[in-house]
Formats: sequence, C-alpha cells, structure tokens
Amino acid sequence: MANTAVPMPVARQPVIILGMHRSGTSMISERLDQLGLFVGRELQDDHESTFFLDLNDQIMARVSAAWDYPKPILDFLACDEAVRMTAAALAADLSSRRIRTFMGREMLDAFDKPWGWKDPRTVFTLPLWLRLFPGARLVYIVRNGIDVAKSLMVRERKLLSLRSQRFDDRMKKFSLRSCLERAGYKGSPRCLSLAGGFDLWEEYVQRADENLRGLPNPTLTMRYEDVLSDPKTHLPELARFCELETTADAIAKAAKQIDGSRALAFTSDPESAAFYETVKENPWMKKFGY
Repeated sequence: MANTAVPMPVARQPVIILGMHRSGTSMISERLDQLGLFVGRELQDDHESTFFLDLNDQIMARVSAAWDYPKPILDFLACDEAVRMTAAALAADLSSRRIRTFMGREMLDAFDKPWGWKDPRTVFTLPLWLRLFPGARLVYIVRNGIDVAKSLMVRERKLLSLRSQRFDDRMKKFSLRSCLERAGYKGSPRCLSLAGGFDLWEEYVQRADENLRGLPNPTLTMRYEDVLSDPKTHLPELARFCELETTADAIAKAAKQIDGSRALAFTSDPESAAFYETVKENPWMKKFGY
C-alpha cells in the first residue's frame, strides 16, 4: 500500500489500548485512567470513549463490517484510495470542534499530557489510526479464548432473554415503527454459542498479531490473567509504559480494585471446561500459554 499517512498535529501521541472484546481492556483502561491516563470526557460503562467508539463503528459500517463480523475491513484496508479518503476525513474531524466530545475544551494540538483510548474494534482499524498517529504507543491485552467466548455468550443470551420477555408488549404497543423494528431480534447470533464466540476471538488475536508484527511503535503485550494474579507488578509496568507520573500509593489503591478470581473462570463451568478440551490444541491458545 502506498503511503497514505495524514499525521495529526498533536502535542503528544496517544496510547491505544487493544484487545478482543471481553478480554479485560475495560479493566486496564479504568486502572490507567485512575493512574493518570486521559481516556475521554464521555465514557461508556465499559470505559470506552464514545467518540472513538462511534468513529470505529462508522468506519466498519461504511464497509459492511461490524464488531462481530469484522473481516470486510481487510478488503477496505487493501484499497489505497479508500484508505486515503477515510484517513483524510478522520484527520479533518479530529482537527475540528468535534474532538471536544472527547477532549472537552482542549484541542489535540494543545493537549500535552498522556492520553489515549480503548476500543476493541481498533484491533482491525489500527492501520488506519497509525496513519494519523504514527508514534502511538500500543497496549495489547490478551485473555483466554474460552473465557472470552463464555462472557460473550452470557451477555448475548441475557439480551436475547430480555428482548423475549418484552416481545409481546412491544408487538402490541402502538408505534409508527414497524413490528420488525421495535420487536424483532437484534443482537449477535454468532456469539450466542461458545463456538461462535471462540471463532471470533481467533479472528481478533490473529489480526492483532498481523497488525503488531514488525511495527516500530512502542508496544506492550500483557495477558489479562497475569495482571489479575500480580497487579502490583504489572500496574507499575503499564504506568511506566504509558509515561504516567504516579505514586506507590496510587498503584496500591488501583491494585486493590482488581478481582483476581476472574482469571480462568471457565474452569468452574462444566460446559466451558468441556469446550476447552476441544480447542486446547488451537495454535493461538498454545501461543499464549492457555
């Protein structure tokens, strides 16, 4: 691909937190926020910046991709002209007053403290963002694929159950919207099963590996389970990598908020443990020591 870089005039390059959905990126983002990394003025409950999440969603939607079916983004990234157009449009938006949704009153070219964002979709859109922020620092979090798949399945089944409970009321309710729009199933059918969620995990870790391989950018890779088991070691490492000025007391306070029992949760669930036996020889599971 030809050079389509559109470097942003920023006072400081961002920290981009990468990782598959349900892999602990929310916990990492929240702890780093607590230690001094600015991750956005408007945040969702999962500590994702609504600004960068919306942009990634738009990038994917415009090329017929989605968070749970991300592969069409690869065809987009292979088209130099498509990337050039999108990168230029993003650069214009980030240089406009729209960025205040993320920054507040500040503008990027004057913001001189550690900042960044977390959104799992960035695993796939990363090459585009690196054209705007070629010096970004990258934090990559990996979690056992079975726990990821189980977490996705539980979430999607809860949403399906909730929609099912509301179905009759929504069908009877008068509305100008169609019955399909207000009552039909909406969600990620792929993630209603362990197999579907695990397959999606494979796509994300493979793409992260491809994107990060050979990059000159400072990159820190951590396993979620390692952070849970020894936060007093890994949180200072994360803080140093992100160039945060923090204290031992702040690290200790952040470490206390980490629940170590969440590591390898699948082992206490018979269905997940049985599924693990079918995928434990998977090359990505073996690569990360799972």
